[in-house]
Amino acid sequence: MAKQPSSPIAKTARLLDLVPYITTHQGISVKDLAKEFSISTEELLDDLNTLWMCGLPGYTPLELIDLSFESGYVSIRNAEILQKVRLLTKDELVVVAIGLDFLRESISKDRVDLIAAIASLQIKIKSLIGDIAQASPTVDSARRAVILRAIKERKDLEIEYHSLIRDEVSTRAVTPLELGEDKGIEVLLAYCSKALGFRTFRLDNVKQARLLDSSQMISDAKSESEELFRAKCKVNSRLRTTFERFRLETALATAPSVDSGKAVAVEVTSFSRDWLVRNFMSTLANTEITEPAELAKAVGQKSQATLELYKNERFSS
Repeated sequence: MAKQPSSPIAKTARLLDLVPYITTHQGISVKDLAKEFSISTEELLDDLNTLWMCGLPGYTPLELIDLSFESGYVSIRNAEILQKVRLLTKDELVVVAIGLDFLRESISKDRVDLIAAIASLQIKIKSLIGDIAQASPTVDSARRAVILRAIKERKDLEIEYHSLIRDEVSTRAVTPLELGEDKGIEVLLAYCSKALGFRTFRLDNVKQARLLDSSQMISDAKSESEELFRAKCKVNSRLRTTFERFRLETALATAPSVDSGKAVAVEVTSFSRDWLVRNFMSTLANTEITEPAELAKAVGQKSQATLELYKNERFSS
């Protein structure tokens, strides 16, 4: 029975071990080398062909690993160069530091030995580059685990969610369906009992999550106002930025038919009137609301109230 090919991680680990082993066993036969690493001859030759394209930064023929194995015996001709100690640049150390942050978060809390080793290495690196870079996952792994369990066991969830549209934190009872991705952001597709409809929730905005029994699910939830607000407007400049802000198709902003000297008429929609008001204010007067008049008036009043704040004595002094 043929052996299963190695996983990418196993192969990478083996490639890292091959170079120092060949360096100290120059002229070893392909057969013996394959036996030493418990792989087939074909898989070893594939590894050697991969190593032949690896090397030190610069990656010209002068820096690439110079392997010889056509005769059936494996040697590295530039072994003495590869054995020299290499110093990492500050940029390379920053990348390593960020990688260690991610690695530490992905390791089980039970592996105290690995966490301690990573912490020790981080201290050494940060003593060289300073505490200038740190990475952490945007989604708490414990909350994701609760959501995945709810999906698997077909249970409902109670989530504390920060809505960016309404800029408020609310508690919702939801029926989770699946995890997905929207423009690089991890999201949860679920039925929301508060909105009485299917909604998409960004996982990085879920502040808390707990499982609910079927008896705890809010069955008589009152529906929020789910009226779809519409507004027609003219975009006078900064088309792409404005289109992205209102979640419009950005291809329209860069179409050849769009004359940069003319305003572009579009219609924007949202379930939140406040979200529309805030976004129109943030366009820096590049967008003119044509209808409804009430929305234009609301934006004007909100903008005037904001300007009044700058007339405060604290600012004038």
